[in-house]
Amino acid sequence: MAKIKNFKKSFSGDSASLLKDVMEFIDTSLTSLGINKKLIQKTELIAEEMIQDLSKHAFKGAALKVQVVKRLGDTSVNLAMNGQAFEPYSDNESIDEDASVGVIRSVLLRSYGENFKYRNKNNVNLVRIVADQAAQKLNNSALYALVLGLIFGILARNLFPQPVNELLCGYILDPIKTVFMHAIKIIVAPVVFFSIVSCFSQFGSLSDVGKLGAKVVGMYLLTTVIAVFVGLSVFNIAQPGEFGFALSSDLSGQAVNVDTSVNTSILSTVLNIVPSNFLSPFLESDTLQLIFLAILCGLSVGTIGQYSAMLKELFDALNSLFLSITTMITKFIPIVGFVSIALLIINLSVENLMAILSAAVSHCLAICIMLCIYGLLILVLGRLNPIKFFKNDREGMITAFTLSSSSASVPTNMRICTDKMGISPVVANFSIPLGATINMDGVCIYLTVFGLFMAKAYGIPISLPSLISLCFTIILLSLGAPGVPGCALICLGVVLETLNIPMEALGLIIAVNPILDMFDTVNNTTGDVAAAVIVARSEKMLDVEKFNS
Repeated sequence: MAKIKNFKKSFSGDSASLLKDVMEFIDTSLTSLGINKKLIQKTELIAEEMIQDLSKHAFKGAALKVQVVKRLGDTSVNLAMNGQAFEPYSDNESIDEDASVGVIRSVLLRSYGENFKYRNKNNVNLVRIVADQAAQKLNNSALYALVLGLIFGILARNLFPQPVNELLCGYILDPIKTVFMHAIKIIVAPVVFFSIVSCFSQFGSLSDVGKLGAKVVGMYLLTTVIAVFVGLSVFNIAQPGEFGFALSSDLSGQAVNVDTSVNTSILSTVLNIVPSNFLSPFLESDTLQLIFLAILCGLSVGTIGQYSAMLKELFDALNSLFLSITTMITKFIPIVGFVSIALLIINLSVENLMAILSAAVSHCLAICIMLCIYGLLILVLGRLNPIKFFKNDREGMITAFTLSSSSASVPTNMRICTDKMGISPVVANFSIPLGATINMDGVCIYLTVFGLFMAKAYGIPISLPSLISLCFTIILLSLGAPGVPGCALICLGVVLETLNIPMEALGLIIAVNPILDMFDTVNNTTGDVAAAVIVARSEKMLDVEKFNS
């Protein structure tokens, strides 16, 4: 008997038990489709908010139509109800609490990124909420591909004649990787630009939460700077690849042109941030100029009166477009991972494979150090027991490692904050979704370690101005990193362009990237919870007894 993949039901908008009935229907339907319980909780969290809004703005006698459908690998909850259009990110007309609730709601909805869509068409309010395990499935597929690629590479290297391996690499494996790298080049600039514009266009509303918002954002910026410093320190101390490091010989066929005639002083770097025209950063792939334009546009969107809403909608639409393209491209990561690890095994020497592995180990070491720093911040700034903190957050760390997605871990982290850490819901509901959007400490470490590693592999010296430019780029990228699987790889492409390293260098680490992404996510989410604890403690919104129990 074929498994049902489409559930539909209509509910009376006048029913007193509307919310309860719809939530039960959604829960039963998603469970029948085999969706993970944590992802069901995430979907129900946003669905509950939207059902209340749909009812509040519905026409008299309108019915709420609910559809839970699984199509082409995507499972979504679709809501439709006749009514007046509203702004889901800031609609809090009937909320009697303080103004911060509206901002908390906005941050919560925006943390779901492309998993949440709203529009009004012909006086019908339509909501689409994606309840999918795509990130986890992609990560699992990439790990399987890694193992298969490793086995295939070893067999090819030891059993196939050299001419056969040359044909295999030259006409099958290399072309596949090259096509993927070209696709990455296409989307890097627009993805970074529109992601950062969409991110900074929200910041005008943060003033509504006053001191609380300032403290949360301040903590995130502090840990971001520390993460970059940790990445730099670990790389310079560990010097990954120092033993038998000869990647330059294996990469000799890929030309690297460094223009030594360019003025690389710090003053020149600062002055060059501002482009001479709007298009040159896109055409010349100038990362700092691109980020400058994105921040400028994002902060200006809300200052132009009647056109603000229209421009926000336009930038959000363009952001959605390029994130959708990115999602399509990253679905091929398992195939490219298989190809990349096979090429590494076939072409690179054992010493160079060990060099790449040492960089991965350095990355994981930096992650562990950053986790210890969170504990130190909890002790010094929060005046709390860091061991208790990690015990309370154990479930959240395991969830983040398993799902490999900060956004997918939001419901679990919010529950941990309120139930185990003793944090006020006002703080937890604001800081955790916001952290899933802008706090990417693990990604900062990843970009720092592997950016410097790639420069070393290609023999490119890093001057002080280049290092300052690199750190500045990484910090800003962490604020606007696209929330899709493989986003760290996309951001690393931006870092490579900043250091004048060929994009093909990404092929060296695509194979191990899924494993590194798990550790990055644990770092990201742990940093979110740590910041929430410290801010709640400073605002006297933390139940210390519950934290220690």
